[in-house]
Amino acid sequence: MSTETKRSKKWLRTLKFLAAYLVAAWTFLQFIDWILNRYNISPYWVDVLLWIFIGIIPSLLIYLHHQERINKRILKLREIIIFPLNALILILVIYFGFGNSDLGATTKEIKYTNESGKTETKTITKEEFRVGIPIYGFKQITPDTTYSWLRYGIGRLLEEDLLQNKNISPNFDFLTNTTTKIREASLFYNFYIDGTYEKVGKDFKITTHIRKARNGKILKEQTFTGPNILTLLDDISVFITSNSGFVESNSLTYLDLPINEFISNSLPALKAYADNNYRKAYDIDKGFALAYLQEAKRNTKYNRGKLETQDIIDKAVTLKNKLPLQKQLEIFIQRNIAYGNFEEAEEQVKLQLEVDPNNEFYNQVLYAIYGETKNTKAYLTASEDLFNKNPSAFNGLTLAEAAMLNGEDDKIIEGLKTYELINPEIKALKLEPLIFKGQINDAKSLFEEYKLGNPNNVRNRAYDSIFSYLQNHNLEDLDMNEFVGLYRSESNEALIEYWINNGRLIQYEKNQDMRTLLPAGKDAIAGGFVNDLTFHYQIIRSENGKPIGLKSTLFDWSKSYNRFYWKLDSSILEANEAFENNQLKLADSLYKIAIDNNPKHAFLKNIQEHIRYTGTISTDSLLLQHQKFSGSYGPRRFWIEDGKFYYKRKDENSDLVKVELLAINENRYMDLTRLGTIMAFENDNSGKVASKSYSYAIGEELKFEWGFFVNETVNNYFPKDD
Repeated sequence: MSTETKRSKKWLRTLKFLAAYLVAAWTFLQFIDWILNRYNISPYWVDVLLWIFIGIIPSLLIYLHHQERINKRILKLREIIIFPLNALILILVIYFGFGNSDLGATTKEIKYTNESGKTETKTITKEEFRVGIPIYGFKQITPDTTYSWLRYGIGRLLEEDLLQNKNISPNFDFLTNTTTKIREASLFYNFYIDGTYEKVGKDFKITTHIRKARNGKILKEQTFTGPNILTLLDDISVFITSNSGFVESNSLTYLDLPINEFISNSLPALKAYADNNYRKAYDIDKGFALAYLQEAKRNTKYNRGKLETQDIIDKAVTLKNKLPLQKQLEIFIQRNIAYGNFEEAEEQVKLQLEVDPNNEFYNQVLYAIYGETKNTKAYLTASEDLFNKNPSAFNGLTLAEAAMLNGEDDKIIEGLKTYELINPEIKALKLEPLIFKGQINDAKSLFEEYKLGNPNNVRNRAYDSIFSYLQNHNLEDLDMNEFVGLYRSESNEALIEYWINNGRLIQYEKNQDMRTLLPAGKDAIAGGFVNDLTFHYQIIRSENGKPIGLKSTLFDWSKSYNRFYWKLDSSILEANEAFENNQLKLADSLYKIAIDNNPKHAFLKNIQEHIRYTGTISTDSLLLQHQKFSGSYGPRRFWIEDGKFYYKRKDENSDLVKVELLAINENRYMDLTRLGTIMAFENDNSGKVASKSYSYAIGEELKFEWGFFVNETVNNYFPKDD
């Protein structure tokens, strides 16, 4: 037999052995996959074994081809080199590919506090093994303004329904453009949800698509038809869950309440909820527990007023049994926050994060706690851990923010490279870290590139001011110490604090996140992400040059919002502390010092007048004064509660929070929630009492004077109702 024939037979035999090996390996992997699903063990083992089976093929081919010789332990130099090198490369690939992967169980035992305050144990899916499900807007086929709100409402309500299942992680976004949906979804997910809808006679017709994230190709679709939109949403939730790729086991079952049991059966209330108008939603449906919870969360985050927040969350507490367990737990946490029980809230949040580590509310509370304690390291650790377990756009922005607080600019820049190829606009997140690194020209080029594609983005203005300043200045030219301190909002109960850490100016706004800011002009700082929100802050000075406040501007995609914050120096803080502790005599003397130090801070004089006025009249006389002015004045309502005087305004144009009013004389009251407001009661020409408000005119002109506020849309003079 010729040498060539022997070689051919040898290779044929080698290939037969290899084919048998591949069949056996595939069969074994199928068996392992079944075992892993059966006993809730990490599916990463299938990938690890697959790489091992593939990775050893080079060495296996050499062995099979020369097995007679190798079995006799006769190895040539090439085998001595290739066999260990193959093993080393394989080990390195597996280590770097799966070193950070959880190869243990896909489930974990957690303890949580139930609605009775008792600790229970439950088996849940680990967050890294939950299936991420992005949901986007549904397109209306036949234009109908009555139901146009469902364009976003369907996805919003689906998210609420799917959140009950801890095997999946739903996330709703308002996107409707296909290109943008693919670009966003392909960053972190395998598929996404969208669809179409229309009203046909008495029925709603909703077609739901499950699309491949990388190209938008429809993987699954189903049409749901019926007269009840909520019943259809329940059916759609089952369709999405059953096609998500997660197999529910006996140990991983979750209570799936019908959505109409914990949302609302009122379409107008649902429309208001989908539009984020939670107050209107619960005004329409007084039993809309979820709307009360959402409004309480928003009130807390934006510091609108603790009295109003307490009233709203108390209503949610009375209705809590309508909600899924997770939402009930959120109510308990929110109530503790509203009433200042922060230690209990922190303990509950950390416990519930074991159950639901991706919950945006829980994480925002935790981040706010880190802001209160100025714990930037813990903020970075927590946000990094969350992003690793649940990579999403929201978690990515939070991680980038936390990394900048800790000077980890290179980590941000390197981390973004993975996603830039998929979504080029992601590059804009490098603006701040590049500037902090001193690479101003690179940052400016990147910004100009971004502006070409987004010329009408109002958020650009913050960076326009930054680059305008840096054109003739260095980062170190602006004295950041001028900003350090505490500031109080003139229009609500928000507090902003600035401090310097590792050479960077850090800002924390109460109940929100920490962030870093850059020089943006004389006495100005700015920053933020042009993909999300940007900010600009300008120091306001008195005639002698002393910083007395900040003019704040928040830039959204198409709008900007202005606020004014008073700077609180040590003399003001000492006076406020004495006043809050009811040490009125001490507070009076301390406010005199504070006023001398801060003559422009008009609210200080109001507090001092309140202390002095209430010291001249009896409690009974003050109560009679309150009773005299109690009642309704058009949209304004004044009333007494536990001896205190309260005010709230509500009409078509405004819905102000409940506030306590403090008497400063026989017919004027100050508002401690809105420092720039005085409420007066005056008699009109007929002798009838009317309510009238005065505002401290700061605004664009920065005049710093009290005036009678009126414009074309707001009436500020209301006679008392008969």
